[in-house]
Amino acid sequence: METTAPLIDLSVNTAAVNLGFAGTGVLRTGSSVNPTGAFNGGGTGNKAILGLRDFSGAPLSAIQSLEYSFQNLLGPAGPFFNPPEPPTTTTPYINFVVDFDPTAPGGDLRVLLLCDDTLNPVVAAAIGTYQNPGGLNTLVYGWDETLNVCIVGSPPNATPGGVAPSVSIGPAFTDNAYSWAALKAANPNAVMIDAFPAPTFAPTGDGGMPVGAIVPSILMLSGDSGNVTKSGKHLLSWKINGVLVAL
Repeated sequence: METTAPLIDLSVNTAAVNLGFAGTGVLRTGSSVNPTGAFNGGGTGNKAILGLRDFSGAPLSAIQSLEYSFQNLLGPAGPFFNPPEPPTTTTPYINFVVDFDPTAPGGDLRVLLLCDDTLNPVVAAAIGTYQNPGGLNTLVYGWDETLNVCIVGSPPNATPGGVAPSVSIGPAFTDNAYSWAALKAANPNAVMIDAFPAPTFAPTGDGGMPVGAIVPSILMLSGDSGNVTKSGKHLLSWKINGVLVAL
C-alpha cells in the first residue's frame, strides 16, 4: 500500500531531488560555491531537500515511525557504509517542523533533527537507527517514537515545555537529544506544521532552510548550507508509520 502524499523539491543552489524512476528517487548535490542569498541564513552550500506535505496540523502522536533505504551513487557514504567512510552531511537525514504552542501568538516553531549519522555516536544512536544489512551497502535508516530528537537551537534556547535532555554531552544543540515521548507529554497541543521556520520569523528557527519558503512538516535532506561536495544518493524507499511514500 502506498500513500498519495504530495512531495515537493525545495533544494537549494546546485542540488536537486529527482523522483519517479521506477518508484525511486535521487537526492543530489553539486560542488559549487555560491553567493549568499539562497538560504534564510548566510549559507553558500548545496542542499537537496525533499518535503512531504500531508502531515501539517497533525498531532505529534500521528508520527510513530519512519524508515528509508538508499544506495550511494557518488560521493562519500558515511560511517555505516562498507568499508566505513568519514561522516558526511550528504547521507540523507530528517527534519520535522513542529509548532509546540499553536495557541500562542506566532506559535513556537521548532525544527527537529533525526537520523543524523554525522553527530557524536552517542547522540546519533539516540535519534535514529542505521543499518547495512549483510554489508551490501543498501543502507536503511530509521526512527520511531521511543527514540529522541535534537532541537535546532536548543540549547541555547529554552526547550518546549521545559523538557530536559535525555542525552547531553556538550553545549551545542547537536550535543543534546530529547525524548519524543517527553516532548509530547509536556506539549499536548503541539502539531506538525508546514511553516516558514526562519530566524527572521521564528526566533528559534533554522537559517539553513530555503529563503522565504514555507516548508513541509517532514523533510528529507542531503547536504547542508555549507556543503560543496558532489553527491548522489539513490533513495529506494521511504516509509512513514510503515506505509510507503509514493516516490
